[in-house]
Amino acid sequence: MIISVGPALGFLNRNSELGKLSTARSKLTVLFGRRRIGKTALVMEFARRQISADSVFYSQALEGAESLQVSQLRDDFGELLPSVSTTNWVEFLALLSTVRRKCVVIIDDFPYLVRTTPALPSRLQKWVDHDCPAGMHLILLGSSQTMMHDIFLNSSAPLFERAGQIIHVKPMSYKYFCINLDLDPSALDSYLRYSMVGGVPKYWDYIDKKSSVLQLADSLYFEVGSRLENEPERLLKDENIVGDQAKSILELVGRGVNRPSEIAARMSVKQTSLSGPLQLLRDTSLIQREIPFGESTRSTKRSLYKIYDHCLAFWYACLSPHRSRWNLYPKETKRKIIVDHASKMFEQDYRALFPHAARYWESGLEIDAVRYSDAEGTKLTVSEVKFKSLLPEDRAQIAKATEDKFKRSKLAHRFTCNVEVIDLDDGLRALNLAP
Repeated sequence: MIISVGPALGFLNRNSELGKLSTARSKLTVLFGRRRIGKTALVMEFARRQISADSVFYSQALEGAESLQVSQLRDDFGELLPSVSTTNWVEFLALLSTVRRKCVVIIDDFPYLVRTTPALPSRLQKWVDHDCPAGMHLILLGSSQTMMHDIFLNSSAPLFERAGQIIHVKPMSYKYFCINLDLDPSALDSYLRYSMVGGVPKYWDYIDKKSSVLQLADSLYFEVGSRLENEPERLLKDENIVGDQAKSILELVGRGVNRPSEIAARMSVKQTSLSGPLQLLRDTSLIQREIPFGESTRSTKRSLYKIYDHCLAFWYACLSPHRSRWNLYPKETKRKIIVDHASKMFEQDYRALFPHAARYWESGLEIDAVRYSDAEGTKLTVSEVKFKSLLPEDRAQIAKATEDKFKRSKLAHRFTCNVEVIDLDDGLRALNLAP
């Protein structure tokens, strides 16, 4: 179908991604990112900013047989292509090769097509190399991060290095969440709402800002037929992850079982048998591996696994263990469960403001965030993050305790440090000032 030109209401940020799309000089551009992150909205906004109303064509791929998929594309691109029926990819790509006008062609959910026709990347490689019309810009979108990586970033894949731009569309920040919903970024309840959905713009559409935090938790997660009740299943389906092992790992990690040895013990399996499933979940960004600040990923055996996505973290830490008893809890208990979850997300979000910051732990101590504070790499900033407002005297006591903790750590043998104490007000201010 042709994308109509006109202003988009409520479109926020994504200036970097729009800039890359607008300046693309190659025949092929690829966008990937988890479901509902805003890939389609991004290309729609890009389309709206084009000069000509009939220069951009969009199609949503179907799950089904090759003939059905090709027929849908043929219908959606009907005004661009000759009036010739097509039933397979060879015929369809030959039709695309006849186009003699400058245009942008967008295919959404590209992995659906590859699952049906595994040979499609090879056919598309030949088309991109030899038959793509000079004025055509093909943009392919996909939510399956493993498939998009295998198709475009695997050095042995046919389409490796064929895309001039590969754009990873990532979650948006707390700042834009508050702008989108017209919330006060300095308010605790604004962050409690954000902690339940994170930076996934589609989830923001489900939020009624007039609802209380507890009402929001019910409508998103705990009510029968709630908006996000089945979200983990959808994400696992996107990545073609089946079986109980991956689900069990997510359940355990979400409930705070973070060490590989503990995960294996809870599942009654050998730790070595989990290396494959853990790597798969990492590759799909459903979990992330943490190592202590300053240690090498290759040499350290100290690692923890965390769910960083706010929605998934809430689902496994709050919904899964409490849903059968949720309606029996008093309001104070419900709010405490949400606040405890938010405090973990708050520490994580603050740490993410600094590209090389990480937690640090060793036997008997843990530090919330450590980062370099000089170009020479000899001085550190050591942060203690608290999800509450602090009085000056409390801040001084925490700073002293954090400094003492650092002096007991192995880091003190190699670095000097500045200590900072970040309370709720400091952290919300910092998150709101982030790009």
